[in-house]
Amino acid sequence: MIFLSAVLIASAAWWVATGLVLALARAGNKYFKTVMALATGVAMLGIFGLIATAGDSTTALSAYIAFFSALALWAWHETTFLIGLVTGPRRIAVSEAPREKTRFRAAFLTVRDHEIALFATVLGLVWFMGGVENTTGLLAFSLLWVMRISTKLNIYLGARHAISDMLPDRLSYLKSYFRTDRTSGWFYVSLGGTALLLAWLVFAAATAETDHAAVKWTLLAAFAALALIEHMFLVLPVRDSALWGWAMDKTRTKSPSKTRDIPAKLHTTPESETSRAAARA
Repeated sequence: MIFLSAVLIASAAWWVATGLVLALARAGNKYFKTVMALATGVAMLGIFGLIATAGDSTTALSAYIAFFSALALWAWHETTFLIGLVTGPRRIAVSEAPREKTRFRAAFLTVRDHEIALFATVLGLVWFMGGVENTTGLLAFSLLWVMRISTKLNIYLGARHAISDMLPDRLSYLKSYFRTDRTSGWFYVSLGGTALLLAWLVFAAATAETDHAAVKWTLLAAFAALALIEHMFLVLPVRDSALWGWAMDKTRTKSPSKTRDIPAKLHTTPESETSRAAARA
């Protein structure tokens, strides 16, 4: 019963939290200050929760509180990114001037500040929680961070269905940095690594000796499984936003496919452009 409850709670938290972040990001167009006040307030509650439960590794409740506290802190980072507050110095498409020397540099500059903020938060959590008894929050935030890096590498290196209509209009320029003409080898590496991590977390949950440990590892295993599903969304022709229709902007026209409303020129390799030119000739 402990395992099933933790899986259901983690899944519901993933669905609700993602939807709320999407809704807040879109509401930020009109209510920027209110949205940021709400997001910051939730993040502060998350920090307080992490501090309050750091020394408690005996109860299942402390694992749940630490998990949700980490999720609240993560939601703040996601909201500030999607609202356009913490992104990067480059806020134009890859083909627009000024052009960068490499595509990687251009892509990194679009998310640099966001990545630095996340990395700084991970370092802060490691410094504060490295020796505490209840590491649920630290591990949960770290898992989200690692899986997000894996996803970003996939959409940069190549994933055929990486384009998502969940991205707000203010960040539509990011789509030009996605590579959808192929699925890179990194996808299979990241998929295999996530599957191995999931198997290890499931084993840790199954062999846990206390309720706290069972809840802790089950919550993490559930999120690893959800990360595996999110990775599959990158290569399958399905609309991931269908799960969060209630949180999407109702004033926008519904897209029949997940690749509609994409700028006409996405990233293509010089080789592919040359091949098309040769074919026309």
